[in-house]
Amino acid sequence: MISVRLIDSHVHFPVGFSTKEDIDPWIKREKEKWLKAWNFPQAIQIDDFDTLSELWYKESIEHDLTKVIFVTANGNENMLRLILKHPERFIGYAHHDPSNKNAADELEEYLKKGLKGYKILGPAVNVPLNDKSLYPVWEVANGYEIPVLIHFGIMGAAGGIAYHVNINPLIIHDVAKAFKRIKFIVPHFGCGYVFETLNLCWACPNVLIDTSGSNQWMRWMPYELNLEILFRKYRETIGAERIIFGTDSSWFPRGFCKAYLDEQIRAMINVGYSDDEIDRVLYLNIAEITGLVE
Repeated sequence: MISVRLIDSHVHFPVGFSTKEDIDPWIKREKEKWLKAWNFPQAIQIDDFDTLSELWYKESIEHDLTKVIFVTANGNENMLRLILKHPERFIGYAHHDPSNKNAADELEEYLKKGLKGYKILGPAVNVPLNDKSLYPVWEVANGYEIPVLIHFGIMGAAGGIAYHVNINPLIIHDVAKAFKRIKFIVPHFGCGYVFETLNLCWACPNVLIDTSGSNQWMRWMPYELNLEILFRKYRETIGAERIIFGTDSSWFPRGFCKAYLDEQIRAMINVGYSDDEIDRVLYLNIAEITGLVE
């Protein structure tokens, strides 16, 4: 059995999470198929903040997670409240629309209060991410040298968003070149935009990827893909030093999604990652970026 150090760099705190069922029968069937394929239980809606925070604290202990990095918590005040409960285990990112009038000030405010990064959902921002009006946000992030995690590609489960001005990761090409002290992290291996993400990473050394989620988008690609191909191709292009482990875990009773961890470790071993490279992906890369190690 492989022994690993572990930081989950991509977790959502599910306060305000809704288990409301979709009306469309096709969407409902697709979600049920996804649950069945991974042997996941049905989600249970838990509204109590303290109950959820303690559940996640217990998950971090049970699965020996050095840190859990929460990227959303239904508002920055919630995120601050969450990380203050268990600062020895929890790290939090700010999450708000960068096109908001006071977005740069809000980001700086919460970085000063203790948040360690910034999460953006590209297809939820209706201003192009390379628009000059957003540069004040990038200036703050650059000044604090924080990671900025930006979701590109398909957003949401079946029935989600597939077309948007910010769906292609190449939209931040010029931004990443202009703000070199930001570590831009593209999650889910690019979420369907593999060619574009590889090109962005090749052009911009401060762009990294994360491995989070079921990555079911691989099913919709016009060519065959699997985790082994993704881990091999990204290592060949940018090295293990720019690949970061995450799960996209959130709701209970699933909690920490160990099934994703197991699949990813298996894929890395099968394509020849060394123990040091696996440690980098699962722990060291994000530990260095968030200042846990020098």
